[in-house]
Amino acid sequence: MIRSILFFIVLMGLFHNEVSAQLLNPPSNSSSEKSNNVHEELQSTIDSGFEWYSMEEAQKLANEQQKKVLIFGYAEWCTYCLKMRKESLPDSAVVDAINRYFIPVQLNGESEEQVVFNGTSYSKNQLARGLQLKSFPTHYFVGSDGGVLGAQPGFIEPDIYSLLLKYVGSNAYERISFDEYVDLNM
Repeated sequence: MIRSILFFIVLMGLFHNEVSAQLLNPPSNSSSEKSNNVHEELQSTIDSGFEWYSMEEAQKLANEQQKKVLIFGYAEWCTYCLKMRKESLPDSAVVDAINRYFIPVQLNGESEEQVVFNGTSYSKNQLARGLQLKSFPTHYFVGSDGGVLGAQPGFIEPDIYSLLLKYVGSNAYERISFDEYVDLNM
């Protein structure tokens, strides 16, 4: 199971160009935007054990504190997003890793609300498209300089998620594979 986790380290230049092109030329919005305020309220009111920040504030704090930004990409209707919020995010090892290495941000991939990323304003769903948020949840790791380091889609069990957060947060991904990191830490 541990071996099945995927972690994508993205080549900065290639990814940056692709994201910039998608953000500058977004696909047209469909009129069938999903909206379920009851479910959205439930998503945002679950206690994660840490504070969520706005994207702009998170990037500023990450730069000041030399931390990374953790973006939790979710959708209002997403069952596995709720499962992440209830089971993995509040886990003490996960909370400790987030507090140590990251400034956390929620990104509702279907919201029209404005967000500032790397100094430019986008709707949240426009930013989600630019980040290629296609499956929910997806966890994005962003360096203090605003560069996307990688992403991991899907629900992740707390024990694996805490290891992944430490792997990325400690910059171990620059030296060894995630499998090697798991072997060293198990």
